[in-house]
Amino acid sequence: MLHKSVSGQLGILGSISPGRSLKALFWLRTFTILGQLAVVALVKIELAMELPLLPILTAIGALALWNLAAYWRQRQPWESTQLEIFMNLAVDITALTFLLYWTGGATNPFVSLYLIPIAIASAALSARYIWLTSLLCVAYYSFLMLFYTPLPPIHSDYGSDFNAHIFGMWINFILSAILMATIVAGISRSIHQRDKSLAKAREEALGSEKIVAMGTLAAGVAHEISTPLSTMTMITDELLHLPDPDQQLHPDLILMRKQIEICKERIKELLDHAGHSRSEGGHAVPLRQFINRIIDQWQLMRPEVECRVHLNEPFQNPTILAEQTIAQSITNLLNNAADATLEEGNKRVIINIFNVQQELVIQIDDEGPGISPEIASQMGKIPFSTKASGFGIGLALSNASLGRFGGGVTLTNRAGQGARTEVRLPLRELIIEENSSHE
Repeated sequence: MLHKSVSGQLGILGSISPGRSLKALFWLRTFTILGQLAVVALVKIELAMELPLLPILTAIGALALWNLAAYWRQRQPWESTQLEIFMNLAVDITALTFLLYWTGGATNPFVSLYLIPIAIASAALSARYIWLTSLLCVAYYSFLMLFYTPLPPIHSDYGSDFNAHIFGMWINFILSAILMATIVAGISRSIHQRDKSLAKAREEALGSEKIVAMGTLAAGVAHEISTPLSTMTMITDELLHLPDPDQQLHPDLILMRKQIEICKERIKELLDHAGHSRSEGGHAVPLRQFINRIIDQWQLMRPEVECRVHLNEPFQNPTILAEQTIAQSITNLLNNAADATLEEGNKRVIINIFNVQQELVIQIDDEGPGISPEIASQMGKIPFSTKASGFGIGLALSNASLGRFGGGVTLTNRAGQGARTEVRLPLRELIIEENSSHE
C-alpha cells in the first residue's frame, strides 16, 4: 500500500532551511493522504480485498489532523529546528508502520519504503538524528517481522496472492526509484547552489578586502598630501597679491585657489569620517540640494567640461541622510565620464536624474570611446582602468560604496558615440523626512 511516509521523504528536496522543509512536508503529506484514500478505494472496490477499513481510515484521519497542526505550525513566527523535521519523519514512519501492520507487515511489498526516510535524514539532518531515524526504522521493521495482520486474499480473477506480491514489488521499485532519483537530484541542486553562493561570497569578501585596503591607503595618502596643499594655498595667495596689470592670471589663480580649497575640504571630510558610523558620517539635506551641490562642486573642479543637467519631473524631493561616501562615489563617476569625453577631443557630459518610487537614478552620458563587453564585466569589481594615467580604483570604490546602501553602477554603450554610466540608489534607508515632490 502507498503510505504517508512517502510524503515526508521529499521535504528536504531543494531546501536547506528547516522552515522550508516543514512547508514541503505539509504539502507532500496532503497529496499522500489523498493518494492513500484513492488506493484504499481501489483495493477495496476493484481488487475486492477485505481490508480492515476502520483502523486504516483511523490512521489516515489522524494523519490529516497532524497535517492541520503542521499547517498551523508553519504559519507561526518562531524558528523551525531539525528536531521538528525529525518529529515529522517519526510521525511519517509511525504512520507507515501502522498501515503495514494491518496490511501484511513485513510481507507487504512496500515495506522497503523504510529506506526513504533514512535517505532523507542523511541529507537533511545531523548525525544524531540520522541514527535515531535509522534505529526507529529498524525497530519498526523488526516489530513487523513478528506482529502483523496478514493480507486478505485477492479476488480469483486477478491471479494468485504471489502474483499480487510480485506486482506490488514492481510498483514499489518504480516508486522508490522515482523518489531516490528526485532526492539525489534535489541534493545535487542544493549542493551546486551552495557552492555558487560560497564562491560568490568569497569573491565579494576578496573585493571587500581590496576596497578596505585601498580605503586605508587613501586615508594615509590624504594625511600626507595635506601639507603640500597648504603650501600651494600659500603660494596662490602670494601670487594673488602680486601686481598683475593685465589681470590675465587673476581669474586662473582664483580658480586654482577654489579647487585647492575643495581638495582640502575633501581631505578633511575623509579624515573626519574615517571609522565613523553611517549616522555620524552624514547630515540631513533635501535630495535636490544634495545633488545640486555635488554637481556644482564637480563643475568647479572640471571647468573644461560642458555639463548639461536634466532633472526629470516629477521629482520626489525627500530629506535624506547626505552620506559623504555617496557624494564621493557620484563625483568619481562624473570624473570618469569627463576623462572619457576629453580623451576623444569632446567637451560635453549629459546628466539625467530621476527619482521615482524612492529610487534615485542618475544617468551620466559621455562622448568618449565607449567600452567593450570585456571591460564592462571587469569594471566596478576589481581595480581596472583604460586610461594610461589611471589607477582604476574610482569605479571599484564607487560600486562598493553604493553597494552598502543597496545601490550599484552599470556601464553600457550608447547609440552613437560614448558610454552611459547609470547609478541606481534605493533611498528608503536614507530618507529622514518626506518633502514635496516639486520643492
